[in-house]
Amino acid sequence: MAEHSKRVKHLVLAASCLAIFVNPLAGSMLNLALGAIQTDFGCSEHELGWVSSVFFIVSVMCLLPASRLADIYGKKRTFIWGSIIGSIGAVCSIFSPNIVFLYVFRGITAVGTAFTSCTCVSMIADVYLPDERGGALGVNTACVYLGASLGPAIGGFFTDLFGWRSIFILLLPLMISSAFMITQYRENVISSPDEAFDSKGSMIYVTGIAIMMFGLISLPELYAVAMMVIGTVIIIGFLKFESKEKHPIFHGEMFSNVAFRRSMVALFLNYAASFSVAFFLSRYLQGIGLLTATEAGIVMMIQPTVQVVFTLISGRLSDRMDKRILPTLGMIILCIGLAILLFTTDIDINYPAIYISQAVMGLGFGLFSAPNTNAVMSYVRAAQYNQASGMIAVFRQTGMMLSMGLATCLISIFMGTDTAIEPSNYEVFIDILRYAWVICISFSVVGIFFSWFRGASDPDKH
Repeated sequence: MAEHSKRVKHLVLAASCLAIFVNPLAGSMLNLALGAIQTDFGCSEHELGWVSSVFFIVSVMCLLPASRLADIYGKKRTFIWGSIIGSIGAVCSIFSPNIVFLYVFRGITAVGTAFTSCTCVSMIADVYLPDERGGALGVNTACVYLGASLGPAIGGFFTDLFGWRSIFILLLPLMISSAFMITQYRENVISSPDEAFDSKGSMIYVTGIAIMMFGLISLPELYAVAMMVIGTVIIIGFLKFESKEKHPIFHGEMFSNVAFRRSMVALFLNYAASFSVAFFLSRYLQGIGLLTATEAGIVMMIQPTVQVVFTLISGRLSDRMDKRILPTLGMIILCIGLAILLFTTDIDINYPAIYISQAVMGLGFGLFSAPNTNAVMSYVRAAQYNQASGMIAVFRQTGMMLSMGLATCLISIFMGTDTAIEPSNYEVFIDILRYAWVICISFSVVGIFFSWFRGASDPDKH
């Protein structure tokens, strides 16, 4: 691997960090704006869940094709495409006349995010040597949490002061700046310049994911189960089709490495166990606690702030430690944080318990994310960096999608699809939260075992 100058390393890292910072910033700001969106559009709690869910469905649909396009046309070019598409989606979101249009424009933004997400980690792996990659990935992951940390306070403040549409105005200069930075990076790394794009495989994958994910988010309706079964069958067909394709969008050989495979499952379960927590806490603090968006945002800053600090530390430590230790410890601590919520959630909000649980979960996330990403990238060869980066994003987004799918499913079962939080259903919403925490803890416990028993770390051991 050729040595790159410090300027190149810092440039790529800065552009990747800014791009990866925008997505959680937008998501966490929107969590605090949900009450205002509900008031503006007159939508239900179930419909609000779709604001995040549509974004993740479209993102997962696009990630594998986007990774393949980056292999063929170059990572830098794909990154710039993503920034442009994401900016268009943000501009359109400002002018959403109703909740359906907001879904559509969030979907457009998700397409752009998929293009940038699948290249960020890969470009960092391209320019940083293996023994310094953990620190760089730690900084990159810390920016994810920094976005999540600043989002609630910024989103709450701007929503209260200027309305929820102002959130998207804030995102535009960040997206444009990341695109400008990457234009200063002269290399456009192309892994497969002479290979064709697998359009048939892409269509099968997109169709299968769309049907399966829309089924998941539509639970508990009977048709949703049918959609999930049909989607699963299509995805199985996609895997068989790709195994015979000359230039596939999905390279299954990476998953023959036990360590890679189990690390990805741990990643998936980590996000499945945690992502809906912010959605539920936002609705809990505003719907039952009657906090303003700004006040709720300040409370919810605790978790990502702790994450930022410990991610920077754990990223560097992961270069020198057994790659199982930090991710597994992180998932154990996450489980403890969820357990605190389970035993303290009630109509009379226990704020000290929420503060402690958020800090504990932040520590768990901080110890898991960067070390696990560093481990995954150490299990593959340089030629597979882009595919591995794309798969990290796919498994992360799919875990988030499952988490939000279960959230909307629980709301549909216990509250229906057209009900908002009000005093008459406070007890019902508390029951929903408790069921959610139990499910999240279950995911986390299973993830602990996959994280620890991940096997050999040598990419040549298949």
